[in-house]
Amino acid sequence: MNLQLIQAIDRKQWLAFLQVKSTPDEEFLRQLDEAEQKLLQTVRPKYTYRICDIDEIPMDGFCIQKHLEGCERAAALAVTLGAGVDQMIRTLQITSVAEAVIVDAGASVLAEQMADQAETLLSEDVTARMPGHYLTSRYSPGYGDYPLQYQKDILHLTDASRRLGISLTGANMMVPHKSITAVMGIADHPVTGRLATCGECVLRDKCTLIREGKHCYDD
Repeated sequence: MNLQLIQAIDRKQWLAFLQVKSTPDEEFLRQLDEAEQKLLQTVRPKYTYRICDIDEIPMDGFCIQKHLEGCERAAALAVTLGAGVDQMIRTLQITSVAEAVIVDAGASVLAEQMADQAETLLSEDVTARMPGHYLTSRYSPGYGDYPLQYQKDILHLTDASRRLGISLTGANMMVPHKSITAVMGIADHPVTGRLATCGECVLRDKCTLIREGKHCYDD
């Protein structure tokens, strides 16, 4: 299913991805404007999902088990910006490495924004189809201690390879690269899920945010 393309990429998150801490000058803002225009002309955001029994979701890892605690059903979600973004970034890596870095970061932020939109649509569908049920926030493989290898299971559950054209590399990375998979718990009572702590995250030893005294869930 197609997603409605947003009008602007979140600049605060974009600058955070680029690790820009000072106020950007006019030239850099112009580069962001140009990159944004190229991205919005190129992306073809789509999503698909499937509501399933909770035991169909792979739940190896303490964090995902706590996130889905109390849920009897779940929704598997897949979102992609499409193959055009990958091609554009590859071309820019040859012609302008600096621009490629800016576009790559912007595409990552845009993918999250599109996943937010897909999550909202999914939530509305669950509310309509299952009155009195509630959703957790989404939780993706590779986050906390949830193994990245379960990308494959979510792609299978959602039939995303056929519906969205998403495939996996041998290292469990998705192609197109600007794609997201996630699971959301469904319960007959309000549920919030649970974010992984820094101590539980498999990336804690490499995380630049931790070294700065921050967290990935900070505003």
